[in-house]
Amino acid sequence: MQNLKIFVIVLGAIVACQKQQNDLPTASNPSELASIEINSKQMQTMGIVLGNLEKRKIEEFVLANGIIDVPPENRAVITAKMEGFIKKCDLLIGDFVQKGQVLAILETPRLIALQEEYLATKNQISFLEQEFTRQSRLDESEAGVKKNLQKTSTDLQAAKIRLASLEKQLQFIGINPYALQPSQISSTFVVTSPISGYVKSVSAAQGQNVLAETTLFEIVSKKHLHIELQVFEKDITKIRKGQKVYFQIPNLGAEIFEGEVFLIGQNFDTQNKTVNVHVHFEEKDKPFLPGMYVNARISIGGSEWWAVPEGAITQEGEESFIFYTTDQKKFYQFPVKVRKNESEWVAIEFSKDLPQNTKIVVQGAIHLQGAIQRNDE
Repeated sequence: MQNLKIFVIVLGAIVACQKQQNDLPTASNPSELASIEINSKQMQTMGIVLGNLEKRKIEEFVLANGIIDVPPENRAVITAKMEGFIKKCDLLIGDFVQKGQVLAILETPRLIALQEEYLATKNQISFLEQEFTRQSRLDESEAGVKKNLQKTSTDLQAAKIRLASLEKQLQFIGINPYALQPSQISSTFVVTSPISGYVKSVSAAQGQNVLAETTLFEIVSKKHLHIELQVFEKDITKIRKGQKVYFQIPNLGAEIFEGEVFLIGQNFDTQNKTVNVHVHFEEKDKPFLPGMYVNARISIGGSEWWAVPEGAITQEGEESFIFYTTDQKKFYQFPVKVRKNESEWVAIEFSKDLPQNTKIVVQGAIHLQGAIQRNDE
């Protein structure tokens, strides 16, 4: 009787064990998976590191590209305000200039005529004012001719108008008419910078003859640098002010910089199907220059996913795999679907369930894959 009880207990344990194994998902049956056995020394040689599968909040991003830019007030195109020959110009692209600094000296005979006309008109006004006073007195005493007074008044007003026009022309060129004296008449005038900044382009050379409004220089200030991104129509509704932006500048290597969305444009580019997004970033000690190309990712939030480090994923064609082990001896190649990739972590989905109490290969998986492929050969 006692032996019968023992048999029943053992039989029940076997049945229970079989039932427990049958409760595991059929897809996790190791016999269906490619595998390889290695010892602890081989694990160390391959650099195999084990870890647990875990859930992480994976950020979602909108991809965009654009350029480093500056506001309109930090960019200046300098032109010649009068035709002339360039007498002096020694600036190079990249030079830093202060606001008001002389960029070039131009020479033109027409400037001499302009100053001469201004001084002559100024003297003419002085004479006409005296003549107007004299004619007014004659008119009051009825000794003068009314017509002469009217003519003098008209000539005086015309001269004043001409003088005001000449004053503005001289000021436009950069000459102070109020300080102009006959002994100070000059054939040269200077071109100065309206802002402080760096010389972006030089279109002038010494001895060159230029016409009025010819572009000579372009100056750009690095103050208030920002990014102008182009976001596609399908993504623009996901963008909000204050969202984090992670960007790279190909010319500066792989370093990742951070900024945030400051302004979302209200104009839609019908040709490129994009909307402009204005991004601010910390400018201090950054080697940025206006016009640099930018690749960016705009963070639009995230959700929880099963996640593994990037080094845990291997590829075979279009398929992705991870490796797991239950005894740290035999390793199984397990198919997964990659859903998102954020920095060093990859969000994955399983078409099959993993056995319980498994360890994931988080580093060195590529060596296990290579060993399996060699065995297959």
